[in-house]
Order: sequence, then structure tokens, then C-alpha cells
Amino acid sequence: LAPRPLLQRQRPSEEKGLSPRTMAAEGCAAAAVVAGAFSYNRENYLYDAEFRWERFASSQEYANQQADQYREDIRTLAALTVKKNTLWTVTATLCMALCVALYCAGRLGLHGPSPPAWIMGLWLTNNAAAFAFMALCIFLALHASFRAQAASTQLLTRKTRVPVPTLRQLDDARKFASEYEQQDWGDILRIPYLCGNGAPKTD
Repeated sequence: LAPRPLLQRQRPSEEKGLSPRTMAAEGCAAAAVVAGAFSYNRENYLYDAEFRWERFASSQEYANQQADQYREDIRTLAALTVKKNTLWTVTATLCMALCVALYCAGRLGLHGPSPPAWIMGLWLTNNAAAFAFMALCIFLALHASFRAQAASTQLLTRKTRVPVPTLRQLDDARKFASEYEQQDWGDILRIPYLCGNGAPKTD
């Protein structure tokens, strides 16, 4: 009888029908998928980081333009008040000059007989009151102009300053390429179209 050949123990790969070449090919394919996913997600991260900074810069530009509009509105309203009160001042000054001219005559009816004393008394009293009211009008108009200019200066220097971003806001808006490595592994090795990207859905 011929001797029995010794039973050789088969490798697990041979038991499953996988050759070393097949396993090497599968390992290379898996490594390529991982490397591709890593590279793809890293490019997306850098792309989004660039747009994140552009969005921050655009929002700051819009905020500056809005602040400029507010500041221009304040200047316009203050200038309107000053101009209106300037017209009141000029008008009141002319009325005061008219009252002085009437006082210089001393009486009414220069080309005829003088009116009774009681009429002249009423007229002189009313003329003096008109002069006083015109002086009060000039005072209030000048006061309103000065207050409008003071309010405009206070609002421009205290309330409606141009928004300047702080260092913390600048640091939060920018992203370093090395921060990509601080993400979760699910985000680093995400497979496009198969795994959720976590982005909100838009219309």
C-alpha cells in the first residue's frame, strides 16, 4: 500500500478561496477609497473655509454701508433743523428791524393828525411785545440749531459708530487647514452621496 500523503493545513485565505493577490488588490482598493475620501473632504473643508471668510467680509461690508446710511441720515436731519431755524432767525431779525423803524417814528399818522394817546399806548405796547417775541424767536431758533448740532455729534460719536470687528470675531471667522484634522472621523472619511453631510436643506 502506498503511504498516505500528510494532510497539509490550508490557510484561511485559501479556505475562503482568496488568493494573496486578491487580498492585496482589495487592500489597495480600500486604501484608495480612504485616501480619496480624505482628499475630497479636505478640499471641501478648505473650499467652505474660504467662503466662510468671504461671507464674514461681505457681512462686515454691508454693516459698514448700513452704518454710513444711518450716519448720513443723522447729518441730514440735523442740517434740516439748522437750516429751518436759520430761516426763522433771519425772518425774526427783519421783523425786529421793522419794529425799530416803527419806534423811530414816535407816532402813527405822520402825514396827518396824531391818534389819541390811548391808541398810541396800545400800539407802542404791542410793538414792544412784538420786538420781545422776535428776540425770543431768535434765541429759541439759535438754541434749537445748537442742540441739533450737539445731538448729531453725540449720535455720530457714541451711537452710530462704524462697526469694526474684534479680534475674537476675526479669529472665529477664519479657519486653518490644520483644523480639518480636529473633526470627527465620520466627517474626515465621509463618502459623498452615501453619508449625510449635515448641511441644512434649502429650497
